[in-house]
Amino acid sequence: MTKKNRLAATGQWFSQLGQAFMLPIAILPVAGLLLGLGGALTNDAAIAAFPVLNQVWLQDILKIMNFAGNAVFSNLALIFSIGLAVGLAKGDKGTAGLAGGVAYLVYTATISGLLQIFNSKNTIDTGVLGAIVIGSVVAYLHNHYRKIQLPQFLGFFGGSRFVPIISSIAAIFIGAIFYLIWPPIQGWLTAAGHAIAQMGSFGSFLYGFLLRLTGAVGLHHTIYPMFWYTALGGTAKVAGKTAVGAQNIFFAQLADPNFHGLFTYGTRFFAGRFATMMFGLPGAALAMYFCLPKANRKQDGGLYLSGGLTSFLTGITEPLEYSFLFVAPWLYVIHSFLDGCSFYFADIMNIRIGNSFSGGLIDYLLFGVLQGKDKTNWPNVLLIGIIWFCLYFFVFTFCIKKFHVNIPGMQETKATVDKENSSTTITQDNLTTEAGQIITALGGRQNIKTISACATRLRIALNDNSKIDEEVFKTLGSPGILRVAGGVQAIFGAKADLYSQEINDLLSQPASAPSAVSAAKDVKPVKTVNNSGEDGYSKCYFTAPVNGTFIPLEQVDDEVFSKKMMGEGYAIEPTSTTIYSPIEGQVVSIFATKHALGIKTAAGLEVLLHLGIDTVDLNGKPFTIKVHEGDQVTTATELAQMDLTQIKDAGKKATVIVAVTNSAAHLTKGRSLVKEQAEVAAQSKVYEVLLK
Repeated sequence: MTKKNRLAATGQWFSQLGQAFMLPIAILPVAGLLLGLGGALTNDAAIAAFPVLNQVWLQDILKIMNFAGNAVFSNLALIFSIGLAVGLAKGDKGTAGLAGGVAYLVYTATISGLLQIFNSKNTIDTGVLGAIVIGSVVAYLHNHYRKIQLPQFLGFFGGSRFVPIISSIAAIFIGAIFYLIWPPIQGWLTAAGHAIAQMGSFGSFLYGFLLRLTGAVGLHHTIYPMFWYTALGGTAKVAGKTAVGAQNIFFAQLADPNFHGLFTYGTRFFAGRFATMMFGLPGAALAMYFCLPKANRKQDGGLYLSGGLTSFLTGITEPLEYSFLFVAPWLYVIHSFLDGCSFYFADIMNIRIGNSFSGGLIDYLLFGVLQGKDKTNWPNVLLIGIIWFCLYFFVFTFCIKKFHVNIPGMQETKATVDKENSSTTITQDNLTTEAGQIITALGGRQNIKTISACATRLRIALNDNSKIDEEVFKTLGSPGILRVAGGVQAIFGAKADLYSQEINDLLSQPASAPSAVSAAKDVKPVKTVNNSGEDGYSKCYFTAPVNGTFIPLEQVDDEVFSKKMMGEGYAIEPTSTTIYSPIEGQVVSIFATKHALGIKTAAGLEVLLHLGIDTVDLNGKPFTIKVHEGDQVTTATELAQMDLTQIKDAGKKATVIVAVTNSAAHLTKGRSLVKEQAEVAAQSKVYEVLLK
């Protein structure tokens, strides 16, 4: 892979990562408001400044708001781990989310256990970085192993059930790795903190820059406590008592009625936040809003406007920062640099505002404006703030447009694309469009209860069967549909499973579903097989895939096959358990439930080997597959073993069916070479077809 391709792949991964985080990010603005308002208005300083807040019922409500918001932010890493696994999973997203949650719990428990055993005095908090690693690994494992086939005695743990198991095992190793590498990283940050404390105004810049930069992965909790609560933030005598740490000194001075002059110089570790949180990031939010396509602003703009409001009021910045952090990490570095500059200018302009929770409007009013200009120099925040708003607005506008930053909502919506390309013909190859047509033909998403796939058909549960448009199914290539109680079964052959996955994806993501459209007029219905004449046609022979009794396809106890909706073919009532290939070709598909395989011949015949009737419900338990997709097979190749007793005990029939699913395109006639109910041996010729 070239360097250019590697960069492109990396950029694509970050883009996917950013989109995967959108679900958990969407809850942060509300959680931030609850946490910010609840935390700011229940502390002693706020109550002393505004006695009206000192109402029992009001304080109870505010405390509950605080607890509710804190529940989200305290478990942010867990939420992001689940969200990332769901967002990056290619299918069966519920299992991926469960695996992400379980793996993160195992990961943190592993670190906690190692600390208790070997280093009980230390603590490790990897924050969002740990969530990114766990979520990414889980998504990788899920996409690779969700269809895994295990030996029969372990069959219950195969498929999607295997994903949480392997993810938990991987999480143990990841936890052990972080246990080893994280303490040195925390040690480096502590050493950096001691150096910063000795650097004056430049140290303020480095503090702000490093605090914001490490905040992306939750490491900022390693930095600021050193300055807020230890001698690195200063030591001072206030009201006859010694206070240590910037925040402790500030609150001691705040409580001293005899204190005059500017608050402690240690407030330089707080004061720089206000310009960024109250003005800079809202400016960035406005820039991102205006960078969105106009058609998307109404739908996606709320994320930025609510995120900007949350930052302005409470100083909680994650809802905005995570919207661009993962799609453009370099832009986050620029943001961190600007935040460092904010701390530098707050220092040299002698802004002395402390805070209890964060750097939003509430703390600015409580600990800045209400304390007076002589103690805080609060008007200077407004001077910097106006400049910072404009600076962030123009920097973000330039970067997003110049470098095409793929922030959420930047992609054109499907509706917009459909409108702009309304004259484009819908082709049969467009799986997403065809899935959208099927949804429409079923009466819309509100009429659909569930959709799943057997080897050859869509099994659909509906609220109202009368809303079905059968013509759409015919134009999409379905030879017919069966109306059953509470729904229908639509025959699509090998594409049934693809349609099932695509339709379920569209139903789970309404915004991505195509607009309701009729089937394309130029798509022709499936032709019926012409059985007339044999002159000039080549022949192809099929063998019995198993020992047993030969029966014509018309006598199979499944209407889809007996009416030849799946195409021409035959069936065997098996008396043995070994299944051979009925024809020479390549294995092109093995269904996850192991009850069916697809084989394609050199002549282009698509052959379905279906093991049993309605055995899809058995989740593969009676079957052991002996081949893999891509294998070349002959009539002597063993494809599978089937447990006849297990199938019978489950109340199913073990009939082995062979059908040419593209009969209309390739066959002119099919006929049996043996009599009905004849006993046949595996690998003996039993059926022939005439090729077009």
